[in-house]
Amino acid sequence: MTNIIIADDHDITLHGLVNVVGKIDGINVVGKAKSGLEVIEILKQAKADIIITDIDMPDMDGIELLKKINQKYPEIKVLACTMHLNTWTLQKLIKHNIAGIISKHSALNDVKTAIQNTLKEKAFYSQEVADVINNIAINKAQTNSKFDKIHLTSRETQILENISQGLTSTQIADKLNISINTIESHRRNLFLKFDVKNAVELVRKAMEKGLI
Repeated sequence: MTNIIIADDHDITLHGLVNVVGKIDGINVVGKAKSGLEVIEILKQAKADIIITDIDMPDMDGIELLKKINQKYPEIKVLACTMHLNTWTLQKLIKHNIAGIISKHSALNDVKTAIQNTLKEKAFYSQEVADVINNIAINKAQTNSKFDKIHLTSRETQILENISQGLTSTQIADKLNISINTIESHRRNLFLKFDVKNAVELVRKAMEKGLI
């Protein structure tokens, strides 16, 4: 059973998310909150695997909550659910290791997929969010110096793109008609080149550098 806390200071959104998430098999909503501070209080008495949080909240907003969770409960994954798709907000979330970002415009449709991806250590971004992140990555890539570049082989680029789409090593191997051992070798090399430990960090860093 996966335990989830949901935080949003708008009653309609909060109740809507609780209702949708609560109907997903294997999911248990252990708390609902209207601020980051309330989430921290809930965590003193309940165990959570994932927190779904709004960004704009009183007392402690979603970004500050994310920072606190990283410090005190690093094992808990955080998903942001927001209507603020501006560069500053998304960069802040990515910088502080957000597990995924759901646009409020598509929240009810995307939340199940976001939870499933998070449990599999895969990043999830609603399409609107992904579009903005891609633009951020492109703009950053244009201003990066050549010394900031990470040089990839054509095969590494191909595998990186497939990882960013959430495909497993087995699926990539089948798609590219090469062995799983070869895929795993390339995956390890990508982790070394980007200095990351998992696929979520790999995709985030590749986006920041404009490589996907």
